[in-house]
Amino acid sequence: MNYAAILAGGTGRRMGGSIPKQFMKLCGVPIIILTIRRVLSVFEFDRLIIAVHPEWEEHLYNLITEYSIVDNRISIIHGGIERLDTVLNVVAAIERNAVISDEDCIVIHDAVRPFVSQSILKNSLEALKQHDAVVAALPAVDTMLWCDTFPYVTSMPNRNKLFYGQAPDSFRLKALNRALSELTEEEKKQITGTAQICMLKGVPIFTIPGDKRNIKIITVAEDLYYATFLYHGENGL
Repeated sequence: MNYAAILAGGTGRRMGGSIPKQFMKLCGVPIIILTIRRVLSVFEFDRLIIAVHPEWEEHLYNLITEYSIVDNRISIIHGGIERLDTVLNVVAAIERNAVISDEDCIVIHDAVRPFVSQSILKNSLEALKQHDAVVAALPAVDTMLWCDTFPYVTSMPNRNKLFYGQAPDSFRLKALNRALSELTEEEKKQITGTAQICMLKGVPIFTIPGDKRNIKIITVAEDLYYATFLYHGENGL
């Protein structure tokens, strides 16, 4: 079974809006709807689990109806307080309905990355045939600075060995579940990204090529301006 999960549990309003950023509109369409459409376009996925904050669950259902998304692969669950809690909720939702097998895989994506390509999603599934954990990545192109005592520069790492990580993060479900169960309380406090769960437990993480267009709309208005440019380009506007 191939599972997809979209993490939309945050309520952050760092972009200055009155609603969480995943529900803000990009060229008239909510960002989360664009992301859902992208994921559903990959027919290799058997199920799509969307984790949303309880306060916004009804709003998400209404949007799915408003934008005529009819797909029985979709299920909506509650997200957690932190990203790790949301991932745990996703895995628990899967286990409530099925026994996890050796072949089961999951591709976990951010709701605020609406330009993820079909090729990244399909390549993630393909790579999971041989690897337990997979992440999309782009080579670093800027000079990278290491600052132990910011704002002073301690060193300049060799960027040839540095990459920008992108969602999705993808896993064989058994490997992810095992890593989750082995996390210590101290390790749980360190988690900022999904792939980090496996890294902390020594699971090798394989990289596939990312995409510059697979941006994360997160903090500043410039993200929306650039996203609008991408949207117009992809839709011939």
